[in-house]
Amino acid sequence: MSNQTGLMKRAFDYTCSASKPCEIGCCSSTGVCGYGPDFCGETCISNCDRKAECNPGWGTKWSKADKCPLNVCCSEFGFCGTTEEFCGNKTVTAPSCDGGSSSSKRTIGYYESWSLSRNCDRVYPEAIPIGSYTHLNFAFAFIDPLTFKVAPMNEGDPELYKRFTGLKSLYPDLQTWISIGGWSMNDADQPTATTFSDLAASKSAQKKFFASLLSFMETYNFDGVDLDWEYPVAEERSGREEDFDNFTSLLQNLRDHLSSSGKKYGLTITVPTSYWYLRHFDIANMEKIVDWFNIMSYDLHGTWDNDNQWTGPYVRAHTNLTEINTSLELLWRNDIDPEKVVLGLGFYGRSFTLQDPGCKKPGCIFSAGGNAGDCTGSVGTLSYAEIEKVIENGAEVELDHKAAVNLVTWGGDQWVSYDDSETLKLKLDYANDHCLGGTMVWATSQDDSKGTASAALSKLTGRSALALSARSTSTTDQVQSCRLGECGKKCPSGLKPVQRSDGKNKGNTGTNTGCPDGENRLYCCPPDNMPTCRWRGTAPFCKGKCHDGEVEVSSSMSGTGASCWTGHKVLCCEQTAANKAVSECKWTGSAPSCAGLGGKASCPDSQKRLTYSNYGAGGEQPCFTGSKSLCCDQPPPYENCDWYYHGGKILGQIPFKCTGTCPAGKASIATDPTGCLTGYGSFCCDSPATTNDPWVSDFSKRLEGFAKNPTCGKNDRLNAKREEKNVQLSKRHDLSKSDWSDLLMQITALAAGTARTYQMTLMAQEYNTSYAADIGLDLDQIAEYHADWPNTDSVALTQSLMCLGKKASDTVDDYQEARSEVCINRCPSASTKRRSVKGFSSSPPSTNISNHLGARRIDLLDDPQPGGGGYMPTWTYMIQAIMDGEFKLLYEQLIYTNRGEQILEIAWELPSGRDGDSYRESSDDQYVVFHFHFDHLVDFEGTDYAGIYAMVAFHGQRRGRMRIDGNDHTNANARARLIECDPDDEGDENTLYWYPGDNSIDAESQWGQWLTDFGVWLHQQDLITARTFTGSRRGQLSTYQDENSFCPERRLFDWNGYHQSRQFTPGGESEGERTDDEDDQNDNDGV
Repeated sequence: MSNQTGLMKRAFDYTCSASKPCEIGCCSSTGVCGYGPDFCGETCISNCDRKAECNPGWGTKWSKADKCPLNVCCSEFGFCGTTEEFCGNKTVTAPSCDGGSSSSKRTIGYYESWSLSRNCDRVYPEAIPIGSYTHLNFAFAFIDPLTFKVAPMNEGDPELYKRFTGLKSLYPDLQTWISIGGWSMNDADQPTATTFSDLAASKSAQKKFFASLLSFMETYNFDGVDLDWEYPVAEERSGREEDFDNFTSLLQNLRDHLSSSGKKYGLTITVPTSYWYLRHFDIANMEKIVDWFNIMSYDLHGTWDNDNQWTGPYVRAHTNLTEINTSLELLWRNDIDPEKVVLGLGFYGRSFTLQDPGCKKPGCIFSAGGNAGDCTGSVGTLSYAEIEKVIENGAEVELDHKAAVNLVTWGGDQWVSYDDSETLKLKLDYANDHCLGGTMVWATSQDDSKGTASAALSKLTGRSALALSARSTSTTDQVQSCRLGECGKKCPSGLKPVQRSDGKNKGNTGTNTGCPDGENRLYCCPPDNMPTCRWRGTAPFCKGKCHDGEVEVSSSMSGTGASCWTGHKVLCCEQTAANKAVSECKWTGSAPSCAGLGGKASCPDSQKRLTYSNYGAGGEQPCFTGSKSLCCDQPPPYENCDWYYHGGKILGQIPFKCTGTCPAGKASIATDPTGCLTGYGSFCCDSPATTNDPWVSDFSKRLEGFAKNPTCGKNDRLNAKREEKNVQLSKRHDLSKSDWSDLLMQITALAAGTARTYQMTLMAQEYNTSYAADIGLDLDQIAEYHADWPNTDSVALTQSLMCLGKKASDTVDDYQEARSEVCINRCPSASTKRRSVKGFSSSPPSTNISNHLGARRIDLLDDPQPGGGGYMPTWTYMIQAIMDGEFKLLYEQLIYTNRGEQILEIAWELPSGRDGDSYRESSDDQYVVFHFHFDHLVDFEGTDYAGIYAMVAFHGQRRGRMRIDGNDHTNANARARLIECDPDDEGDENTLYWYPGDNSIDAESQWGQWLTDFGVWLHQQDLITARTFTGSRRGQLSTYQDENSFCPERRLFDWNGYHQSRQFTPGGESEGERTDDEDDQNDNDGV
């Protein structure tokens, strides 16, 4: 095997002498290294105090420990391992569940809050395809090393916490957890490097941490905590020897504290797959404490292998089913319950730069990490979304079926591994075959904007979003609730059989009540609201009763086991939204005397009788006197109900053979054989009214409250500045601040349109058929507007549109039409001069230019309207004042941002005193700043014009360092995003730009007219001309032409190593010097 493809391991030198010590072991007089009495005893000549890892039989005197960690094998030479050279013919018995679906129980998605700092492909909480997951973990929070209180990883995380946990209003069965720790928390150069160790070693520190954690979870509505300590004991990860015992003690103390809170908080930990790190976890004792283990069965290999003596610089996939199987054997050696094992999956890949482009197989040598992705910007890593783009551009993909991973090569020397629907299936099949209790994903924020990877996973777990077009008003079918099926039949379309959690063979949930011998009724639910069920009540003296958090679905004398002599068994299921109707009704009356002679059992004061029966739900001991009553909350969850005996309502058809089949569209709620010679009658009702769903009802109430007067006050904006006193609010909607925030989050998630849940589908229908039908702004328009600004906070965009009320739809149409008018292509080689922008429709042109455009923070409305007193002036009001000379020009400056954007910043000072009040939102606004994102210069009919692809504007309150402070983290300077020509366009011969000063544009839309007029004015005032960028006393950039580019006519800019120009004005003095200092602001324009 050549050194190019060989998986070479470092070979230790096992020879020694008195002057040449052993690398490993003791040096014997024979000049050979080893352990035990033959090497470290009387014949030893150096390093004689060294001990073996384990005792193969020579006694503990010569070993560090009698046994190996994790019950792995001890070789005859005193080393621990798992291969044949350590274990001989001993094998590990893995759990087996042929044909099961155990891993569907949990699907956990981690969310990286720092994904919002990417150049592109940012994922806000509302874009998470929540219907694909049962749990979402927010990564990460830290622990303050001084106070031991829970601390946010980033300054903006607390606001994200609320939005993250608020997703439960769209999917009530979703759990949201906080994950504390992560790799970087234990980095040696961080102040938190030893915080986990310090916490685990101190009861007083734990007391502070526990109190803080409970307050944190209650404040932000988290359901559980996931501890990600990477890693205890390991010296290279800032660990200490005592961490092994202390971590287990910490977990037990934390579990006790969580339990004492009175709430059912969850507790999990993440664990590695490598023996090197896992040996420091007392997993056998930890299993008794935690709800489950999240197994990080990814990152098996990466660029770090280069410095590892056991691996070396060889290309290997970051996930490999063969290696995963070997790692999980470490758990099986310790009798870990597979139901407590959650398999880790990666929505990303580890990438490499190959040393030899001709060697592309696993085992080839890499020279460095792969090139950083455009969005994630991390060498050696690509997100799922970035890998998709690489494949779309012609990369070669090869499936390694045995390893269950795809291998991708492109660009001569680039290599990455990743999972798609096919390899995910291989891993899910493995998880099910080994009875694992779920899967977890790192990370849902690495998925593409369509949630493609999440959708592939949810299809495999049975959690696929229901096939309803939630953004289409043409779909009128309602999502079905859980229901009992017909005897011997499959579940109705759109529903799946619920799985049992009890019994030897588990399997599908159902009941034989009311069915012929050998047949059962399946209990069927929507796949994204799937509970687990079990029979309760032990024969022969059955006292079936459901536990808290469960609903009684049916009853039986036998269930799936022995028959009851007295009493009956009940089928109990976890309560979900889809079976909520069952929880709103209950049978009253107990056999044999259910009520007085000829009477019916009474109902509680809060409920009314829906029907009555001798057998209750159908499988109970019958009444000798009186009848049992089905008592329901009011209004009842069931409608149009009646008893059916022979396919109809006629009782006693000759020969009194009852089939109890419900008519189409109805479901069986109860059965009763009374009056039948054979068979049963069925009490059949329409499927429970989905509009009774409490989460949908809450959404409808919020929407209705806003629709009564769809206008916004100053504090309705999520990024409003501090509340000013003594300000008289104009007429506005009546929603509370929390309801307003929830409504915006819900609408934003509905517009995202990925992995809709049961509730989301109904909410979307409610929005489009009620609010949108009246106001005119439908979810499609909101989604398209979000797509215009893919890197902008989508909730802020939704807020901007909703605050326009009945003007929103026309404003969006006008903006889209304006973009198709002013965004053009001055590249002669382009296929068209102007092309329509994808997905955009235009409204009829307006003839009244005085009714200009739409408001945005500076507000989006094109109708010029003043601000002041907490209200935002419209952008057209501001630019009209600029063109009228109302503001003082402060400076122009060119900036090359940390994210690679080229920005022309122009700042004006607002008039002081009352003269400037109408141009402010609040009293401390002193400036207005415009950002023009530019790309090139191009000549058109003898004049140079600058190609601008986006323009944003914002207020500023202070002038810091040299520039107006435009940082957005204070929520004081939210951007008004006025034009972006080609969102997400990577740049080609057809890319569109706005050329300020080009008056050849004949814009018909109001927005387009304002942009054209403003652009001409900027050009005439010499604010945006070629001199702006290249003048010796101004921008000082040089230009060049790329003859090999798709548009060589464009003159591109060379910054010559600088990041910021001096500040200047046309014809005025320049201030300061060019600098190579990087941009010290966020410049979070969302472009």
